[in-house]
Amino acid sequence: MKKRILVTYIEAGFGHIMTAHSIADAIEALNDPNIEVIREYMFSDVPVLRRTEKQYVRDVKIANTIPWYNRIQMAATHILGIHNSLPFVVSTIFRRTRKAYLNKLKQIGPDIIIDTHYLTSFLSTQYRDKIDPHVKVVTYDPDNNVHNWWNIRVDKFIVNCRMAFDDALKHDFERNKLLIVPFVARKEVMEVTEDKAFFRAKYDLPQDRFTVMVAAGGYGKSGMGRVINALVRNVKQPITLVAICGTNKWLYNRLQKLKQKLPSQIDLRPYQFVQSVYELNRASDIFLTKGGPNAMLDSVLMGVPVGVFYCASNIEYMSAYQFTFVLNCGRFLPRARHIVEWVNSCAMNPTILDFFIHNTQAVRDAGNGAKNIAEFIQTYE
Repeated sequence: MKKRILVTYIEAGFGHIMTAHSIADAIEALNDPNIEVIREYMFSDVPVLRRTEKQYVRDVKIANTIPWYNRIQMAATHILGIHNSLPFVVSTIFRRTRKAYLNKLKQIGPDIIIDTHYLTSFLSTQYRDKIDPHVKVVTYDPDNNVHNWWNIRVDKFIVNCRMAFDDALKHDFERNKLLIVPFVARKEVMEVTEDKAFFRAKYDLPQDRFTVMVAAGGYGKSGMGRVINALVRNVKQPITLVAICGTNKWLYNRLQKLKQKLPSQIDLRPYQFVQSVYELNRASDIFLTKGGPNAMLDSVLMGVPVGVFYCASNIEYMSAYQFTFVLNCGRFLPRARHIVEWVNSCAMNPTILDFFIHNTQAVRDAGNGAKNIAEFIQTYE
């Protein structure tokens, strides 16, 4: 009888979806006849679940715009104690969500549940404790730290760096429940072999210009417009400026109009949501972004240093710290003048980036943690 492996999906920022895809792909790549992989968008077909997911999307967009919003939320997790606040919220505000979610899990009947979000992780343990005590709950934390609402009652909690491992111990996870793996990345990213020139040709970008890519998650928030304005007004060197607006149509339309008015040294290239955005990473010399761990990881795996200009939460601050101060794959640039100074300096002297580029290779050499997770799941009972 096949072992049914459920990989759950939730949109709360696009990083959780990409991570879930990566893990599911790696398990399927094992070609194990004893495993059935089930990919399920858990919040898609029941009204109360759709409303919950939309609320998470709204929260992410607000946090990407208002820096203190998520800090207040995180502070609130201490009110009833770090291990009591989420159960209280689920049993009150999300009571109907829990009922609908557990019904969906019951219909699927998994043997192992793999989650990449704290809410789905908690609901999976509720399903195990209330309905099916034989199911195993495995959670991968796609962040680079552990916050208060990650559930310590899972069967296995997987992290991607030593900082998160130590953080998990501080949050009362049992050491034998923890597993540390390399960063989880999309297989498409790890399989890229083409160089910068190839992707500049593919996207019709100038081969001989210093290229700066700017993005701020799939929603195109987080002061991205502010950063672009600072660059087009103050950068003195000829650059190609690739702007990934994601689902932010207003920003995309504004940049389309703006590019007609710019001086010749600024070649502005706006894009909407790009599925293979890592290819534009590869075509660039530096990547300016907010502190989302998956976006930074894609760029680093493409050998492109990152400049972080915004952090929506403590989670993103710790991710920015990991990639800039611990791994030395870029710089933290919270002020517009810092961004402009760095771009001007690097455009004049690209060898400044050699140190960061060298360090990105070490991250790539560590491999794809999705493969490690798949191999663990293959023998997990």
